[in-house]
Amino acid sequence: MSRQFSLLILFIAIYLNGFSQTSAWHNPFPKNGLNESYSATFKAESASKNTYLFKVKKNRVCVLYDWKGNKAPFGLLTSTKKYSSFNLELEYKWGKRKFEPRLEQKRDAGILFHVHGNILVWPSSLECQIQENDTGDLWVIKGPKVTVKNTDASTKLVDASGKKKYVSSVKYANHEKKGWNKVRVEVRANSSAKFYVNGNLVNEITNFFDAEGNALSNGYIGIQAEGAELTYKNIRIQEL
Repeated sequence: MSRQFSLLILFIAIYLNGFSQTSAWHNPFPKNGLNESYSATFKAESASKNTYLFKVKKNRVCVLYDWKGNKAPFGLLTSTKKYSSFNLELEYKWGKRKFEPRLEQKRDAGILFHVHGNILVWPSSLECQIQENDTGDLWVIKGPKVTVKNTDASTKLVDASGKKKYVSSVKYANHEKKGWNKVRVEVRANSSAKFYVNGNLVNEITNFFDAEGNALSNGYIGIQAEGAELTYKNIRIQEL
């Protein structure tokens, strides 16, 4: 066997091995997946006029469209599986109605990842913000600390392990548009995460640690309901 042919076989083997370690895309919040693929933090009493904040359909999650009244609680759909290195994509579009206590505020939601501890509306986690004119902002919630990479190559520490439990960092630029917007979150264990809005890089963070200084390498993922009608669609995740 020639040396060139042996090198070709080796290259193909390495390529196929790397490819096999990348899973296919799948929907982490499938229809009829409640309590199996994901949990919901809020469920109204069955006797009340409302049932769920989220209505999960084939390829979309509808938030608050069937809600009755002017006031609505906040909620979170959380995966029952922990993820470490992955690509997550979804599209979102705002509805018309807003609800108390955020009737006069911006429409708001978010993608949470590396969720740990008690599963609350705002658990210990990292967040790619989804909010009118602010999609792609970073929120560090209840414990973690990360390093933000700025566009001028400088860095800054964003630390939620002290007195401040909710700490943010503004995105690089606004790339939102009317109607549907696409968000992509690329997470690599505790080493890095990149947020994209409509194909544009708007935030990048590195070096994730929990409040005790341990590497924050994995956790659950979640999508939020925060007082505004919203549709998420084409949600999909690819584990690496």
